[in-house]
Amino acid sequence: MHPRTALMGLVFLAVAPMSNADGLGQPITVEIVNPGFDERMIEVVDNICREVVVSATLAAESSVRAHVCTRGMGKGDVTIRNTLTGAQQRHADIIGDARLTAP
Repeated sequence: MHPRTALMGLVFLAVAPMSNADGLGQPITVEIVNPGFDERMIEVVDNICREVVVSATLAAESSVRAHVCTRGMGKGDVTIRNTLTGAQQRHADIIGDARLTAP
Protein backbone atom coordinates (compact mmCIF):
# COMPACT_ATOMS: atom_id res chain seq x y z
CA MET A 1 0.00 0.00 0.00
CA HIS A 2 1.23 3.46 -0.81
CA PRO A 3 2.31 5.35 2.37
CA ARG A 4 0.28 8.44 1.44
CA THR A 5 -2.90 6.35 1.07
CA ALA A 6 -2.33 4.72 4.45
CA LEU A 7 -1.80 8.12 6.08
CA MET A 8 -5.02 9.52 4.59
CA GLY A 9 -6.91 6.47 5.83
CA LEU A 10 -5.62 7.10 9.35
CA VAL A 11 -6.68 10.74 9.16
CA PHE A 12 -10.22 9.76 8.12
CA LEU A 13 -10.44 7.20 10.92
CA ALA A 14 -9.25 9.78 13.45
CA VAL A 15 -11.64 12.50 12.25
CA ALA A 16 -14.77 10.38 11.76
CA PRO A 17 -15.47 9.73 15.46
CA MET A 18 -14.98 13.40 16.29
CA SER A 19 -18.04 14.45 14.28
CA ASN A 20 -20.38 12.72 16.76
CA ALA A 21 -18.20 13.19 19.83
CA ASP A 22 -19.97 16.46 20.66
CA GLY A 23 -23.41 14.87 20.30
CA LEU A 24 -24.42 16.48 17.01
CA GLY A 25 -26.98 14.71 14.86
CA GLN A 26 -27.80 14.98 11.18
CA PRO A 27 -28.61 18.52 9.98
CA ILE A 28 -32.24 19.38 9.24
CA THR A 29 -33.87 21.91 6.95
CA VAL A 30 -36.38 24.44 8.27
CA GLU A 31 -38.38 27.09 6.43
CA ILE A 32 -38.55 30.69 7.63
CA VAL A 33 -41.81 32.33 6.48
CA ASN A 34 -42.77 36.00 6.17
CA PRO A 35 -46.59 35.98 6.11
CA GLY A 36 -46.81 39.78 6.26
CA PHE A 37 -47.29 42.42 3.60
CA ASP A 38 -43.94 44.11 4.21
CA GLU A 39 -40.40 42.87 3.69
CA ARG A 40 -38.38 41.78 6.70
CA MET A 41 -34.61 41.72 7.12
CA ILE A 42 -33.74 38.67 9.17
CA GLU A 43 -30.88 36.65 10.60
CA VAL A 44 -31.27 33.02 11.56
CA VAL A 45 -28.85 31.89 14.25
CA ASP A 46 -28.22 28.18 14.79
CA ASN A 47 -27.97 27.95 18.59
CA ILE A 48 -26.41 24.47 18.48
CA CYS A 49 -23.58 25.15 16.03
CA ARG A 50 -23.44 28.80 17.16
CA GLU A 51 -23.42 30.43 13.75
CA VAL A 52 -25.57 32.62 11.53
CA VAL A 53 -27.00 30.31 8.88
CA VAL A 54 -29.16 32.86 7.01
CA SER A 55 -28.97 36.63 6.64
CA ALA A 56 -31.58 37.79 4.15
CA THR A 57 -34.31 40.21 3.23
CA LEU A 58 -37.59 38.34 3.00
CA ALA A 59 -40.07 39.81 0.56
CA ALA A 60 -43.72 39.97 1.60
CA GLU A 61 -45.38 36.56 1.69
CA SER A 62 -42.16 34.69 0.92
CA SER A 63 -39.88 32.20 2.64
CA VAL A 64 -36.30 30.99 2.83
CA ARG A 65 -34.84 27.63 3.83
CA ALA A 66 -32.09 27.13 6.40
CA HIS A 67 -29.99 24.07 7.25
CA VAL A 68 -29.39 23.75 10.98
CA CYS A 69 -27.56 21.42 13.33
CA THR A 70 -29.40 19.00 15.62
CA ARG A 71 -28.89 17.26 18.94
CA GLY A 72 -30.61 14.46 20.74
CA MET A 73 -33.72 13.31 18.95
CA GLY A 74 -32.80 15.13 15.74
CA LYS A 75 -34.15 18.45 17.00
CA GLY A 76 -32.70 21.86 16.18
CA ASP A 77 -32.61 25.16 18.07
CA VAL A 78 -32.65 28.52 16.25
CA THR A 79 -33.22 32.18 16.99
CA ILE A 80 -34.73 34.35 14.26
CA ARG A 81 -33.95 38.06 14.52
CA ASN A 82 -35.55 40.95 12.67
CA THR A 83 -32.49 43.12 12.13
CA LEU A 84 -34.57 46.29 11.58
CA THR A 85 -36.87 46.14 14.62
CA GLY A 86 -34.69 44.08 16.97
CA ALA A 87 -37.53 41.61 17.57
CA GLN A 88 -36.43 38.01 17.94
CA GLN A 89 -37.94 34.59 18.53
CA ARG A 90 -36.24 31.45 19.75
CA HIS A 91 -37.47 28.09 18.49
CA ALA A 92 -36.09 25.20 20.50
CA ASP A 93 -36.71 21.50 19.81
CA ILE A 94 -37.67 22.02 16.16
CA ILE A 95 -37.87 19.13 13.74
CA GLY A 96 -37.05 18.93 10.04
CA ASP A 97 -39.32 20.76 7.61
CA ALA A 98 -40.68 23.01 10.39
CA ARG A 99 -42.24 26.30 9.21
CA LEU A 100 -41.16 29.18 11.44
CA THR A 101 -42.57 32.70 11.23
CA ALA A 102 -40.13 35.60 10.98
CA PRO A 103 -40.69 38.30 13.62
